[in-house]
Amino acid sequence: MRRRVPLRRAALAAVALLAVVATATGCIAETDASRSGQSPSSAPSDTALGAAPSGAVEDTFDGPAGSKPNAAVWTIQTGGGGWGNKELQTYTEDAVSLDGDGHLVIEARIPKDGGSPTSGRITTQGHYSFTYGTLTARIRIPDGKGLLPAFWLLGDSISLVGWPKSGEIDVVETPASTTSTHHNLHGPTTAGNAWNVATGVRWPTPLSEDFHDYAIVKSPGTLQWLVDGKVVYTVTKSQLPARYEWVFDAPFHILFSLAVGGNWPGAPDKTTPAVAKMIIDWVRYEPLTSPTPAPSP
Repeated sequence: MRRRVPLRRAALAAVALLAVVATATGCIAETDASRSGQSPSSAPSDTALGAAPSGAVEDTFDGPAGSKPNAAVWTIQTGGGGWGNKELQTYTEDAVSLDGDGHLVIEARIPKDGGSPTSGRITTQGHYSFTYGTLTARIRIPDGKGLLPAFWLLGDSISLVGWPKSGEIDVVETPASTTSTHHNLHGPTTAGNAWNVATGVRWPTPLSEDFHDYAIVKSPGTLQWLVDGKVVYTVTKSQLPARYEWVFDAPFHILFSLAVGGNWPGAPDKTTPAVAKMIIDWVRYEPLTSPTPAPSP
């Protein structure tokens, strides 16, 4: 991510709020701790940037069409094998590129002849992470049965302690349909299992019709999820059961992925587009300088 000083305040002021009162439902779950495909092999990013920098930084994905995102910030992850969720896609280098108009595009291809789907996944692990502050990405998320677009974070300790001890923050996921968003938090229990708390938010129109801003605010003992500047979910350390370990006051790195099939969204069908694109306009970090936003009524 390249540093910008000063950050364009006008761009922040232009964030549009959705003219709806979102309906959210929360859930809590505890599962076995095993989850393969979640431990990239590179070193934890606290050996690189570590805690959040003092100023705002962003990546606006400028570059020629067909070029790759900045390799000093992003790693394109490749391979298949289900990624711990029985997913169908193979992640490839070719599925991730800049479009020449200031966007990063992750493209999923689902052959209609029954061939193996391909798609993309990128991470800042080993290059960039932050501990406290606000991380926002402006994304146009694709619709389609069997698609799972995700903007998410993993703890930098994953290469040392594995999942779920590293922690996982799913800023936004939209399995199969963009008329609802899912916001999840995963961590370890004191017994060594995985716990999960989550909420789902329904929207009056598909979010795939335009770009929207998805954000997470990390502050000590508190996490808040926002969509277009509106708080949709809050989790605090104090509200969780004592057996649920809080591992989120630590550096986390960024991931974008577009999975196909698997345990959650299910298999694609004849209505699934042959080509689906997750388009990221920008991703921006701002340091924590004020209290977290008040929850929406």
